[in-house]
Amino acid sequence: MGEPSLWGTGDQRGRLDELTTGTTSPAKDLPLRRDVRLLGILLGRVLVEQVGESLLGVVEELRRIFIQHREQPRSQTTSPDFEDPLLNQARETISGLTVDQAHRVTKAFAIYFELTNLAETNHRKRRRRAAKLHAEQPALEGSFRGTFRRMRAAGIDAGQALEVLRKIKVVPVFTAHPTEVARRTVLLKRRRIGKQLERLDRLPLSEADACRFEALIFAEVTSLWQTDEVRLEKPLVTDEIRMGLDHYPFSLFAALPRLYDELVDSLRSVYEIDLEDGEVPGLLFFGSWIGGDRDGNPFVTPGSTREALQRARNVIIGHYIAELERATDQLSASIRQVGVSDAVRTRLASYGAQMGDEYARQSRISSSELYRRLLNLMMVRLRHSREEIEELFRRDRFMTSLEARQFGFIDEVLGDTDDLIAIDEVQQTKIHFHTLGKNRESIGFKQHPAVPGP
Repeated sequence: MGEPSLWGTGDQRGRLDELTTGTTSPAKDLPLRRDVRLLGILLGRVLVEQVGESLLGVVEELRRIFIQHREQPRSQTTSPDFEDPLLNQARETISGLTVDQAHRVTKAFAIYFELTNLAETNHRKRRRRAAKLHAEQPALEGSFRGTFRRMRAAGIDAGQALEVLRKIKVVPVFTAHPTEVARRTVLLKRRRIGKQLERLDRLPLSEADACRFEALIFAEVTSLWQTDEVRLEKPLVTDEIRMGLDHYPFSLFAALPRLYDELVDSLRSVYEIDLEDGEVPGLLFFGSWIGGDRDGNPFVTPGSTREALQRARNVIIGHYIAELERATDQLSASIRQVGVSDAVRTRLASYGAQMGDEYARQSRISSSELYRRLLNLMMVRLRHSREEIEELFRRDRFMTSLEARQFGFIDEVLGDTDDLIAIDEVQQTKIHFHTLGKNRESIGFKQHPAVPGP
């Protein structure tokens, strides 16, 4: 843009203090206020570039009016809205707009609120990070740590706390609700803007980096303005299934392990107990009506339900493959350097007898790297199951164990490395298999009572 970055700073130390300050400091909200203000400035530039100064003038005038209305003394806001001079002024401004102008003004405010929500989401993340630096401050009441502290203060010991946790089952259910109109492309743009906001928190932040991240945000905001907010065509059931499953790669795959990791850390901090992976209570499960709601929707058929199940399995299996690929990159241990358990050797021999070792040879995996060879064969079987989902899910013993959430052998393979290496990626892979094993998606069915079932 040829101008200094809006987010640039010559006071790196002061910026760091803002990001790390405690909850009692008034400086803790300065980053949020800065982000909201600067995102508004960027949006204003987009409006001028895409439409002109006149649109920005109307938006700014209405924004000023509504801010003044909100901040005026309460005694002045008790009169009916039609008697409020500020609201009458806003009505006069709006009534002078054409339909096209009103649509543009509405869209400008909608994008502004989207950007504000993204800034608030990023601020919650930074405040959670900052809270970890201030152990002396009380934990948030809604957090695991804060809840466990209140439980302990109420006389609930560690055993009782675990017993209670194992009785909890939280099941968010995904639905193809008509109010969920955000398009996938819009969601992706929001995610990319959020990612750049996170990058702007990285310190030290050079002027060049600040300009680059700001330019990327500007491009995404411009693209948001140029994009239709909703679909022009009614989505098919297939579209609804796909959009419902997008939540997994977009956020859930990354969030689930962190949630259970926080649970374990909080139990360790408050009750001084350490849980093995298999001992962590499964609190969170997922359900979906998408593809199973046949009550009043003639387009949802038994075929739709089968498709929903197959797509859900493929999404999960694809994630397992990605996790095993990541583990394969790390588990390069050679039998020339370390020992390998009999369980790994036995399973590798069994897989080799069933599938041959051609796959491993084609991957040019050394014959001394047994972990890699075994994980490679496991990925081959997962890929086959994804390609021939119906047949293999019925007869394949390994895939049956996955379907039944019995990840014992995967844990055995990865757990066998505990004494050999301490690599974060491998530990994260173990967490993914444990937590996702606890969190399969189930599909609920609704059938109109007057219509016979399939």
